[in-house]
Amino acid sequence: MRAVRVHQFNLDVPMRLEEVPDPRPAAGQVLIKTGAAAINPVDVAIRQGVHPYAKLVKPPYIPGAEAAGEVLALGPGVQGFQVGQRVFGRALGGGYAGRVLLDARGAGELPARYSWAEGASITVAYGTAWNALVIKAGAGPGETVLIQGGAGGVGMAAIQLAKRLGCRVVATVSSREKADFCRGLGADETINYKAEDFAARCMELTGGRGVDVIVELAACDNFDKDLDAIRVDGRLVVVGTGTGKGPKAEFRVPGVMTKDVRVLGMAAVNLAPKMPEVLRRLGSLLSEGALKVHVDRQVRLEEANEAHDLVLSGKFLGKVVITA
Repeated sequence: MRAVRVHQFNLDVPMRLEEVPDPRPAAGQVLIKTGAAAINPVDVAIRQGVHPYAKLVKPPYIPGAEAAGEVLALGPGVQGFQVGQRVFGRALGGGYAGRVLLDARGAGELPARYSWAEGASITVAYGTAWNALVIKAGAGPGETVLIQGGAGGVGMAAIQLAKRLGCRVVATVSSREKADFCRGLGADETINYKAEDFAARCMELTGGRGVDVIVELAACDNFDKDLDAIRVDGRLVVVGTGTGKGPKAEFRVPGVMTKDVRVLGMAAVNLAPKMPEVLRRLGSLLSEGALKVHVDRQVRLEEANEAHDLVLSGKFLGKVVITA
């Protein structure tokens, strides 16, 4: 099969499109013919060598954490799936390839109303947003949630899920186009962080109290300032450092202490045991067609390097997807 592989942890070294052996499903795995695979900021960070997950792979490796496609074969012991079924899920061994292995625990049926590109964009974005809002923060009706970076994949998902939870949603953006995009997803307020002090604006929007929950996707840029935007006893969920940023973020320790802020970390690898339940909950929303999945750009395997440059630039809305 054809696959894109990373040969060195260095963004200046291009990925290569190569012929590699087809994978075979082991116990607990589902083999699919790839319809599409999403490109996520974490893919770029791993390739850059700055993400902790870089320690889990050794070049040459196939990047990509999620994919959607048609089931070709099932590994021993896999139940609940059948050959020919449309599925999406967490990729094992990389998603930028013509054939992809999915973790059966982290895979679900893809309703016909969703395209391959949309299906490939669900697992990371919506799984991460669910983990941040429901499992970690316990966000609930009437609370104000600040989403730092509302126009990306996780931001797109977090806006919609927070609204489903009955929250008031404030999203930070870098342009009017992104503000319009977030409002179209349901955001109540948007803040252009290039033109406004987001912390001051959050205090204004909450009558000086501060937001209840922050979903932080760019901690290296915002962590310290988040402490000025959050309320006493608020919950700050650290989802990411920011594409191409890290690994360190500076913050005032007294700022955490004086507001009794609960700083909550999270990682996809730790969510794996809970994914069946998360997918069950998301599955009901998918079957209703309640989740909007915006795919800004679809590229071919041959364009993987350009797609990484696009993701690193941040000049896209929602998701960027690669087709095999």
